Amino acid sequence: MRRKSIICGIFLFALSQLFAEVRIIPPVLKNPGHFAIIIDTESFQKTEKAVLAYRDAIESDRLSTFILINSWSNPMEVRKSIVELKQSTPTLEGIVLVGDIPIAMIRDAQHLSSAFKMDQERFPFIRSSIPSDRYYDDFDLEFDFIEQDTTNVLLYYYSLTANSMQKIERDIYSGRIKVPDNDNRKYDVLEAYLNRIAAQKKENQKLDHMLTFAGHGYHSEALSAWEGESIALREQFPHLYKPGGKMTSLYHEMSKEMKTILMNELQKTELDVALFHAHGGIEAQYLIGYPEAGNIGQNVDAIKLFVRSKLRQAKRRKRPLDSVKEYYISEHGIPETWFEGAFEDSVRRSDSIYSANLDMDITDLSQFSPGAKLIIFDQCFNGAFIHDNYMAGAYVFGEGQTIAGVANSVNVKQDIWADEGLGLLNYSVRIGQWHQNRNYLETHIIGDPTLRFYNAAKRDWARLIAQKSNNVRFWEKLLKSEDVPLRALAVKMLYELKKKDFEQELLEIFHNDGSFIVRLSALKGLAGLRSTQFEEILFKSVDDPYELIRRFSVRLMGVVGREEYLPVLVKKIISDPSNRVSTTAKSAIEKIGYEKASLYFRKEINNLPDVMANRELLQRFEHSSQRSVEWLRVEMIPNLNSDTLSIKKRIGPARTFRNYQFQEALPVLIERTVDMQEVPKLRVACLEALGWFAFSYNRTEIIEVCDRILRQQGAPESVKNEALKTKKRVLVGANDPVNP
Repeated sequence: MRRKSIICGIFLFALSQLFAEVRIIPPVLKNPGHFAIIIDTESFQKTEKAVLAYRDAIESDRLSTFILINSWSNPMEVRKSIVELKQSTPTLEGIVLVGDIPIAMIRDAQHLSSAFKMDQERFPFIRSSIPSDRYYDDFDLEFDFIEQDTTNVLLYYYSLTANSMQKIERDIYSGRIKVPDNDNRKYDVLEAYLNRIAAQKKENQKLDHMLTFAGHGYHSEALSAWEGESIALREQFPHLYKPGGKMTSLYHEMSKEMKTILMNELQKTELDVALFHAHGGIEAQYLIGYPEAGNIGQNVDAIKLFVRSKLRQAKRRKRPLDSVKEYYISEHGIPETWFEGAFEDSVRRSDSIYSANLDMDITDLSQFSPGAKLIIFDQCFNGAFIHDNYMAGAYVFGEGQTIAGVANSVNVKQDIWADEGLGLLNYSVRIGQWHQNRNYLETHIIGDPTLRFYNAAKRDWARLIAQKSNNVRFWEKLLKSEDVPLRALAVKMLYELKKKDFEQELLEIFHNDGSFIVRLSALKGLAGLRSTQFEEILFKSVDDPYELIRRFSVRLMGVVGREEYLPVLVKKIISDPSNRVSTTAKSAIEKIGYEKASLYFRKEINNLPDVMANRELLQRFEHSSQRSVEWLRVEMIPNLNSDTLSIKKRIGPARTFRNYQFQEALPVLIERTVDMQEVPKLRVACLEALGWFAFSYNRTEIIEVCDRILRQQGAPESVKNEALKTKKRVLVGANDPVNP
């Protein structure tokens, strides 16, 4: 007994030396895994009993928990404490940031987000930076401090350095408990939340009721996409489709009263998980969209509503109203009388009420108490915790039973694999462990990251994942599991452990496994390798039964850029049952070359029945081809090469090529980057754009160009830094291989 006390005393003394200015409350219970609550001094002082109750509940769930308390002066101070704790306690698996913990606002790292590509020079720092806790949970990312925000003193701006890793691979998981701060009750709300989840943890929640919702515009109304995800969710949660389980799948067009239906479903106390796929804002979920008109009068009313909203938008943005009217009158033949009433109080109120019935506003949450324990907001801005009010915070810290939300601090791409690994939640895996593999800057757990759902019939996979993460034999054995979520996890883990040595098995898994989810996991691993074998498998994966695999495959064809893909992509446009796949295939062809694809398109159309719809499809394709070629060759490339246009107008095309990786633009970008006489700002912009060509079959040229610039005598430091960053980006590959 005395020996244990001595060892414990030595351990605590060592920790006290590491954290000289931080008050540490050590764990009470000894468990195999460790966790840490990071909290500011004032929040702890005002909620101490609740914090300790939360700590005790976590420890009872087999995680020894430290509490680190300080009046944190900046993010670096917090990060230093987390890194030191991880070094002294290797079994530390996660943290939660409670209260007024400094927020890192990340710049020069847009390639680590799914969609965010805002002009950092044109827009203010607070709009063109990404609030991200990857600053705290990925220790290989390196940053230079820029400045503290003068208005919101919790915000600190950082630039991702060229010496940093250029891919997110988190060392621990994290969550953020930041209650809405719109009145003087924030400490009362925080205390109530901590006490509530401490009590809920004793209930051993089971996952037996799930709700999914697909909002308007999310899948571009592609029912094939919705169908595919429904099948994939059944693979991950088969027990929800048996007696005793419940899966409620809603689509925005099912009812004109969908908002009411959703509110009714969300308040059910037996609901465990809600998954939203929709557009979103800081204080809103855009759910339903304007219903289709059934007669001429309804069509006219819908157009009037639309043009009135455009006038109001123009006024907010201080644009001339007459020019907005003139555009719609001249382009669409709209009578001027249809704009009437746009700024009349009664009309504005009526329009506002109509729109409010289509969406979920933050004020709507006062009308019901959410019952879902976990809500996944696959939506833009719902997790923007830099604001006093934000949608995910309103759900999590409100009066309902919600323990945590997974939400995004900025905009997010629609076509991500939003439910990747989600089935692990049925294996007692903590949501933090699941979320640790969601490698984007913008995605966060709002609330308690230690939440898990208990399944008495399954082993404790939370503990096994933590203990067996590097055990190759363990994961190889798991490849034979009959459980799809475990088999998919084994594919992921073995890819990470073995990389190229696992390629042949990945190919066999993709060819032979009957699971949508497992095949997609294999394709993701192959995409991460970017080998010749990967480029060849796309010819097969593009026809997979799973719509999401087809969608990812055509997108990957576009960024690889091989001309051999063109006839396959043409067939996808013409015959794939998912308009989401056909639209993505069209975008892929745009990157490879529309002109070359036109011959294949005409040939395919000529083999089809000579009906009006096929002729119109060919006409639309050729029209799009002409516009795309003209845009690239008449506008984009000439503007980039111009010696008369302003530097701002030349940089614009370079930044556009981040989203549109035209293979034809690659040599032009390279030429601009190596030109010593070129303006450094343009060279930097072109180098950054080249970093988005990491899948290109010509990517070795990019690496060679970066090396050449790094050897250039007299090259500006800004150019060399971007060359190093781009080289590293191309070498390591896309942050998420199926979302290049």
